[in-house]
Amino acid sequence: MSLIHDIQAASIARDSDVPSLLRMCKLLAARISHTAFAQWVDHELSGYPDVDDLPDYRVVRVDSYGAFVGSYQRANKLQIPVDILPIELRERYRHAYMGASISAYTALLSDGTSGSVQDHWPVGLAIHHASKLTPNMQCIEAWKEIPIGAIVRLLDSVKTSVLGFVIDLEREAPDAGELPIGSQPPLSSERMTQIFNTNISGNVGNVANASSDFSQSSTTVVQPGSWQSLQARLLELGLTHEDTDGLQAEVEQVLATGTQEDKQRTAGTCIGRLVGKAASGVAGVGIEAAATGIAKAIAAYFGLNG
Repeated sequence: MSLIHDIQAASIARDSDVPSLLRMCKLLAARISHTAFAQWVDHELSGYPDVDDLPDYRVVRVDSYGAFVGSYQRANKLQIPVDILPIELRERYRHAYMGASISAYTALLSDGTSGSVQDHWPVGLAIHHASKLTPNMQCIEAWKEIPIGAIVRLLDSVKTSVLGFVIDLEREAPDAGELPIGSQPPLSSERMTQIFNTNISGNVGNVANASSDFSQSSTTVVQPGSWQSLQARLLELGLTHEDTDGLQAEVEQVLATGTQEDKQRTAGTCIGRLVGKAASGVAGVGIEAAATGIAKAIAAYFGLNG
């Protein structure tokens, strides 16, 4: 069986070992000489050094809890609203950032952990801020609770991204996986990057330019009703301030006074207009990745599902 077929089989198998799958992908990346794919595989295997580089599937909205003690009482688990934190810290503690190596998460599942896992707050932060929640008790520890389902989705997202990538690669270059390391890439760098953007970078939320050089920018999480976060995300996707002229007034008016139907209609119109600008070359990014990112950003702003 060829390397590509081995990767496809491992991607489909229900109980496949994801780190082993990624090591096969590392070999494939060397054979097809694609830097972007190799870098993504290395990050998945070794972990992401910066939370700003995390793919969307490695960032999950969570709740925080704490243990509190007082003179005559104790509470082992009380939910802690992030509003007790300084405003500059709230977003950080509203989400869990799963930047560890993929093997760390597969180990959690293989250990039979159920329900959730904990990502602890710094002790000083918990004592100083979370203690405000209970006047007669002090917080002695606090943590984010990451649902096990989020870890399962992380592993599934990696397998799905890999499967899509190798399917598209085989469609255009069936023998790509059997090339000697260091040989000429099987496809043009533009086409390889397009396949990467469609299957992996589009899911990550970061966009790679269609060139032989690969770079990523941080991904802004769009908050419902926040124009600043929406505009920041659109700029990350390669759109310009001129591309979004007039958009703020339009979306804010609909958000304030429009019905759910109005929001859905306006979201569709805005997505079509902005994707059109990306397609015309104004944005200079892969159109598939840009379209995905734009649609997600507009939907998140209006609080729409999907």
